[in-house]
Amino acid sequence: MRGGRGGRRAAAGLAGLTATLLLSAANAVTPAPERTVLANPPRALSDFSLTTAAGKTLRLSDLSGAPVLVFFGFAHCPTVCPATLTQLRTLELNHAQDLGKTRIVVISVDGERDTPAMLSEWLEPISPTFIGLTGPANTVHNIAAQLSAAFFKGPTQPGGDYQVEHNSQVFLLDAQGRMRATFFNTPVATMAAVTRSIAAESR
Repeated sequence: MRGGRGGRRAAAGLAGLTATLLLSAANAVTPAPERTVLANPPRALSDFSLTTAAGKTLRLSDLSGAPVLVFFGFAHCPTVCPATLTQLRTLELNHAQDLGKTRIVVISVDGERDTPAMLSEWLEPISPTFIGLTGPANTVHNIAAQLSAAFFKGPTQPGGDYQVEHNSQVFLLDAQGRMRATFFNTPVATMAAVTRSIAAESR
């Protein structure tokens, strides 16, 4: 009898341990995609308005209904912007089905020089669908701060030229305008997969 009760207690203990391990496995956090930080929970952003390359006012809320990929850059950028914009264009060309109705937005961190006309001249040859936005530095700083991005104007050279130091990250917003992921020079295929997953939520 004692052996029987002991066997039953051991079996019950083993069953409990097994259930605990299965529950832990079910609740395990899935590793984040390569070179990607997921926002958990999603981060709501305050609405904002900037000026498009066509000289019209565009609000973040005007883009609701589909994901948005956001990059901060400027027309005179020598290295970071050409590389990132090429990556975004590759994403757009090679993964159109993954992106669905996702918009790609480029926000200027150099509103002093990046007029609407300059935005058009800069972005049109790269992609006619990229949405360029510009505005006062303090407005763009407030937008960037919501996404944990940063930029600052460097010293002005004798000829009047200057550079703007800024992040190279690309930020993914969902259809409700909430920040969902930050891409750090992420492989294009990974960006496409994450964007596809977020886009699927709004279908």
